[in-house]
Amino acid sequence: MADMHENGSNIRDGIMMEPDNDSEYEEMRNSIQYRHGIYFILCSILFFQCVNWIIKSQGPPKSLRHDEWKWRNLYVSWVHSFFCSVWTMSSFICYPEVFGNLLTHINRYTYFNVCFALGYFFYDFLDLIVNHKVFEMWEVILHHIVVTGMLYYNIHIKSNIAFNLIALSVEVNTFFLHWRKLLQMVGTPYNNRQYTIIKYINLSSFIVFRFGPLIAITTAIFFWRLKVSMFYYICICISMVIMDILNIILFKRLFKSDVLRSHDGTRSTALQTFKRDFRIVFYNDGDNGYVPVANNNVSKTVENEKKE
Repeated sequence: MADMHENGSNIRDGIMMEPDNDSEYEEMRNSIQYRHGIYFILCSILFFQCVNWIIKSQGPPKSLRHDEWKWRNLYVSWVHSFFCSVWTMSSFICYPEVFGNLLTHINRYTYFNVCFALGYFFYDFLDLIVNHKVFEMWEVILHHIVVTGMLYYNIHIKSNIAFNLIALSVEVNTFFLHWRKLLQMVGTPYNNRQYTIIKYINLSSFIVFRFGPLIAITTAIFFWRLKVSMFYYICICISMVIMDILNIILFKRLFKSDVLRSHDGTRSTALQTFKRDFRIVFYNDGDNGYVPVANNNVSKTVENEKKE
């Protein structure tokens, strides 16, 4: 509790007061070339296109031949969430001072971290256009426009990088969220040991790495409203309200699907599910029963859970 209180104080202090080493960050900020960020974004786009080519050359599972693009698109996103989450967590470990300088912190490692993430969103945006998914997945397009706009703006002005890192920490949960969905797409039984373990890691990481950053940023915007333009502040407020609501809805859906449902798809209590899953995980007491999502009915669920 003391550590949590200390971290909370660091975040408050970083928002409300000017950092003591502001001149050092200003010097670092001036040394980072914006064009290098653009180069890194382009390299990131190329990297994910190469990942896409590799996955396409391997092909999807036989049961997903008719959903090849969805499988490939989700798989690339899964790869992105892995690299981005590792990079973001290592940024926090290597540079814990980001929590004390949320507005002014910047160095090449954290700056290019945000560039890497932005490159993926540009790649996925282009992938949706090339595969004629703009109208079918308009909500994803809208999400990408908002996210890329905010990330690009901060990369361009070389500011608010620490806030972007906190936002990108949701990729830790996204990795397990996508892993869960990929298992569903190949027809993994609901009471499979691997699926059971992943679903609980997904729910736990959702609370820590989605609700945690959302609460931190939502709280922080009340302290830093005088340090940014009114237009930027309004955009942040609207974005956070939308993200707060969407993630509450998503968590409710996940909890209902993975906890309040039995092997055969009927309703179950949380206690019954926990007892059953305990036997599955520690005694491998499972069978090839209920499959959570049929392979021919994954499109909307995949797209909604992927981007939310």
